[in-house]
Amino acid sequence: MKHGIHFFDCSVLSTAIQDFTAVIKEDPSNAQARLYRGRAYAKQQQYKNAVQDLAAAVHLDPSCWLAFYHRGCILRQINPKKAVQDFSVSVLINDTQENFGSFLHRGIVYSEKCQWSLAICDFESVLALNSSVIFAYLNIGLILLLHLHQYDEAIQQFTKAIEIDPLNVRAYICRAQAYHKICNLPNAVKDISRAIHLYPNKSQLCILRGQYLMEMKKYELASLCIHQLAEMDEESFKHQPVQQALIQSFCQNHDKAMECLHEATETQSEPSLFVALGKVQMKAKKTKDALRSFNNAMKLLMTSAKKIPHTFEAAEVHYLTGLCHLEQKGLLQACDAFSVAIRLHSNYPDAFCQRGLCRMQLRQDKCVRDFNRALALCPSHFQAYMGRAAYYGSKGRYSKAILNCNEAIKILPNSVRAYFYRGTLKYQNKTYKAAIEDLSKTIDLDKTCTLAYYNRAVCYHQIKDFRKALKDYGIILLLELNKEVALKLFINRGLLYMELGDYANACEDFKEATLITPEDSQLFQAIGICYHRLCEFEEAVRSFDQVLKLDPLSVDAYIGRGNSYMEKGHEAGCKQAQKDFVRAIHLNPKCVKARVCLGYNLQAFGNLQRAWRQFTVAICMDPKCHAAYDGRASVCLQMGETFAAYQDTNAALKLTTTSRLLTNRGVINQLMGHLSCARKDYQQAISVDPNYALAYLNTANIYFHNRQFSQAYCYYSKVLQLDPGNESAVLNRAITNTFLNNTEEAKEDFEKAVWLCPFSAAVYVNRANFYNKVRQYELAEKDISTALSIQPSDALMYKFRADIRAKLGFNKEAIEDYKQAISIQEQIYSM
Repeated sequence: MKHGIHFFDCSVLSTAIQDFTAVIKEDPSNAQARLYRGRAYAKQQQYKNAVQDLAAAVHLDPSCWLAFYHRGCILRQINPKKAVQDFSVSVLINDTQENFGSFLHRGIVYSEKCQWSLAICDFESVLALNSSVIFAYLNIGLILLLHLHQYDEAIQQFTKAIEIDPLNVRAYICRAQAYHKICNLPNAVKDISRAIHLYPNKSQLCILRGQYLMEMKKYELASLCIHQLAEMDEESFKHQPVQQALIQSFCQNHDKAMECLHEATETQSEPSLFVALGKVQMKAKKTKDALRSFNNAMKLLMTSAKKIPHTFEAAEVHYLTGLCHLEQKGLLQACDAFSVAIRLHSNYPDAFCQRGLCRMQLRQDKCVRDFNRALALCPSHFQAYMGRAAYYGSKGRYSKAILNCNEAIKILPNSVRAYFYRGTLKYQNKTYKAAIEDLSKTIDLDKTCTLAYYNRAVCYHQIKDFRKALKDYGIILLLELNKEVALKLFINRGLLYMELGDYANACEDFKEATLITPEDSQLFQAIGICYHRLCEFEEAVRSFDQVLKLDPLSVDAYIGRGNSYMEKGHEAGCKQAQKDFVRAIHLNPKCVKARVCLGYNLQAFGNLQRAWRQFTVAICMDPKCHAAYDGRASVCLQMGETFAAYQDTNAALKLTTTSRLLTNRGVINQLMGHLSCARKDYQQAISVDPNYALAYLNTANIYFHNRQFSQAYCYYSKVLQLDPGNESAVLNRAITNTFLNNTEEAKEDFEKAVWLCPFSAAVYVNRANFYNKVRQYELAEKDISTALSIQPSDALMYKFRADIRAKLGFNKEAIEDYKQAISIQEQIYSM
């Protein structure tokens, strides 16, 4: 027995088998001899004899774990189920490190039977017994990578294998593929580079590295990989022109690729060579040459009866021909070519999809049938879903189009095009927040997608998130722009600034837009409006002049220029404005806006009857024009027709409720003596616009008139919060403080009033009255004297100064002031 074991260990198997056979003849129940002879037979690939001996060993010694293990190894390929049983019995008998092989082999069997979780358990058991078994790490990693899609966990397993054996090429390759799955391309390239360093002549590794570099858009390095591959296998490529051409085409050396294929076609007239040549010519944008190549291929494919064979190769040639026609905008020819391809090979999803796209551009509704057919043949056809989405989008069926984009995204989860188009569809569907999410995803995938930023800015504009909209517009300006996008950007951002009331920035954007399209009159119209709002009326007039040079029949330009002339305030400007409004009416007699502006112009000249007539005509043309009612109300009020003004203001308020109109009606009620109604109107105006200062001022005046000074004080203070430079509010609050005995506040308000209106006699008179009340007669006498220097013909002010001078003991001067007051009064009576 010892003799046989010695020869077995020395791999002298024939001698060992003879020795073990001799032992078995003497002692047929010797399990150890059966075990060793079975193992020897297995090494000599005499598997039948080996299984018989191992079975006998198991029968003679049921606790012999080695017999079960070795029989399981032999049966692993021919009877996996029985092999699993043997490995399982073996580990039941001995589950120590000595028997980790049973776990390992059983794990391999489970892997072959696709029982991944059981396989992983066995490989983990192997590692628990012997942590240096690289094979176990690799197998766990491969199961996680290829079947369970747990890429991060797979990377951990491959990393452990590399830590044990830093020269294991397979571990580097597997980890590179796992990194590629999670889009960690830099690490994938590093691992493949290490593998190439270990095996520099492995061409497949160069191909993988080139692929990863291409995906990283490092085209020069990818090209270098392909060149290295070509050099590595240069001899073999000489007899494979198609392969050589593909490599040159991959390197963007289209001329070399075409040259290679041209040489091949001269010696071999095969359809496949002409097809390959046509494909390269298509890549090189030589569409006409490609068509000739495909025609040559088709001639070679034709049978002796001049019939096109019903093969996929012939269908592909017609499909490629259709793509060439499509590139040349020959939609009808392309459609015919795709139809022939479908007739030759009815299960051609790409041909159906492309024919659908042609038919959609030709506005044929049956295009959707082609998309449906393509998807029936290939449910994962991304282009077909996108084509169908485009069709439904063009028909305004946005929800259905979005559903198709959803399916496309399931196929390509990182498709910039799918997310972008779905975002634009959601914008069209007015679901702006959802559109923003898709456009943001588009930007995450492609940071340089200007259209995604532009559309997201438009969405932000729609939901009034102006800050984010401006940020996106700003980002676009940092990217490379074509003129069309730049023009839309400046116009949209200008409109946004106008909405924000930032007319200065809006004006600058519209100016930038005019540099791109200097003949667009609408842009100069917008610039004129901005200058008008900025009170730069000279510039506004120049902008409207430019509009009229470009479009002499622009009614809006005449109106805009007229309003700018009006704002200048001088008579010549008002006359020029009147001419512009009249021209606008001549160009469009039904232009209500022009008539309203002319009405205000005539009112400014005091032509109240003519102004009333223009407002009335405007109302007849458009009974819903609240501006016309408001204008006629102001004319009626000026003519003394208070009730008519009241009726027109009510009519305007039925059309629109604004703080200004409510305040105007309050003023009319106040003039009619209806103070409670006036106060209600002012309160309602405040509720409509809490920042409308005039409504607060008029309310304060009513309280002041009713001697409700505390309430008046509060409202005057509110006016000054909203409009710190309001002269009336400052003076009236000063007077109110006088009545409320708020001496210091009254003094401050009077000082401010004097600063705001240094030539107003009323301010000095009221401050004199205040000083008189607090017995500061010298100051009072000084202020009333100042008031008389501004307004010298006021009898009451002379009397007031006489009273103050009497208090100061200036009797002589007081008598003179009394006499002057009587003299002025007599002159008034005599008149």
